[in-house]
Amino acid sequence: MLAFGDDFEVQVVDLTLPSAPKQFTDSLKTTGFAVVTNHPLKCDLIRSVYKEWNGFMKELMMDDAKKDPALANKYKFDPAIQDGYFPMSTSETAKGATVKDLKHYFQLYFPHGRYPDEVSDDARNLAMQMQDFGKTLVQWIDDYMPERVRQKIHDKCGGPLVNEISRERTMFRILHYPAYESSQQEIGAVRAAAHEDINLITVLPAGSARGLQLLNNKTGKWYEVPCIEGSIVINIGDMLQELSDGVYKSTTHRVIKMDNDDSTGDRMSTPCFIHAKQDTPLSTRYPTAEDYLFERLKELGVKTDADKIEVKRRKVLRAKRSSRSRSPR
Repeated sequence: MLAFGDDFEVQVVDLTLPSAPKQFTDSLKTTGFAVVTNHPLKCDLIRSVYKEWNGFMKELMMDDAKKDPALANKYKFDPAIQDGYFPMSTSETAKGATVKDLKHYFQLYFPHGRYPDEVSDDARNLAMQMQDFGKTLVQWIDDYMPERVRQKIHDKCGGPLVNEISRERTMFRILHYPAYESSQQEIGAVRAAAHEDINLITVLPAGSARGLQLLNNKTGKWYEVPCIEGSIVINIGDMLQELSDGVYKSTTHRVIKMDNDDSTGDRMSTPCFIHAKQDTPLSTRYPTAEDYLFERLKELGVKTDADKIEVKRRKVLRAKRSSRSRSPR
């Protein structure tokens, strides 16, 4: 089924069909995106997270505007490990963009990382479901890789692609795109400027409103990714594009406010970025996943060389504490 445009086939794949794995991976190879239906994620749980976190994110945004923002400061993001709350003032600036995105978000890592006391475990439970689903999808991607490329990845990594997934480094982001009037924003500002994802694959429940668009590099035209209630959007990240020698495409995408949207409408989104292990070898350009991740976070303006040094310092301290705890008394 075509999602849009006869010349640019993003497949909408029913996962109950026997042909689903092939249709899914064919779409990823062609456009870098696929939309799946009849998936194992609980739709009621997704709706619950959107509703609960919509209120919590608005509370954080209002608190951050105060002179002494107690709640926002309680969860203020840690630049070294990248968990916590990223307010509008420190939101990402996409590579090549000159203005910040019109969004704020909370980043969660499991089992480590901070989780707000003010919300239920619904987001945690959804993140676990999305990680498990992502693992299945990565296995399909490996199964339908051209034999030459698959063997190269297996030789380089020492085994199947799915073994390179890191649960600890996989990030669950809860995004709130506030309502806004375009005329009152900085020229060029959008909800999420054109970018590619960093990771292996992204598992993304359909947003609470339209706005996700995909670029066809051949024509230079933007196309809307269908916002089908209850569906999941999957897209390829740069790490998998590097690993697969470009067989799977990391496609440029963005999030905008649609022309016919009510200007009072906000938008929720909960992408799960499935990441590779720190030492996963990517390509000649990027020896490891960690090398590429740091380069991109630095470009986005959310990490610095000092943060990289701080991460190493903390690892040394943890290793010393662990060594002391194992020493005989």
